[in-house]
Amino acid sequence: MSVAPIIFCATEFKDRLVALYPESLVLACSPDLKTCQTQISSLDGLDQKQAWILFRGNEQEVHNYAVKDHINLSHENPLIGPANLDRGPRFPDMSAVYEPQAESDLIVVLGDDVDLDKFQEPWAPATAGVWEAIALKHRGYRIKAWLISDLEKWVRELSILN
Repeated sequence: MSVAPIIFCATEFKDRLVALYPESLVLACSPDLKTCQTQISSLDGLDQKQAWILFRGNEQEVHNYAVKDHINLSHENPLIGPANLDRGPRFPDMSAVYEPQAESDLIVVLGDDVDLDKFQEPWAPATAGVWEAIALKHRGYRIKAWLISDLEKWVRELSILN
């Protein structure tokens, strides 16, 4: 039997996910960098190295999407500061942050840039979760991520996503 993943999610998803997955540690994605760093540090010592991140999608959208990558345009990074090499490398490989999933071609973007209009790959804005992904990857976590527009639909389809 596999260990339940740690779940980072949009704040509005948290209560529903705690009820659905009582065996998982469910945390809301951080509104600021300090909270992100504190939450990730609180995981030190846990044996679990699998995490899910549920980004908040547009409520008018009818689809949920598996996420393949992110772009951090926030000018913030949870790894800035003194390096603790016991927790992860000074410069972690960010070329494959998320575990590959079927039909994952979406990139989430935290922050804004005028050149996003020219970006050719499918992307969606994120309001939180990217910093957690960076910090979790740094600490050696395997991460699956989704952009969620309809949480109930995602819950119903979860068994085919694993």
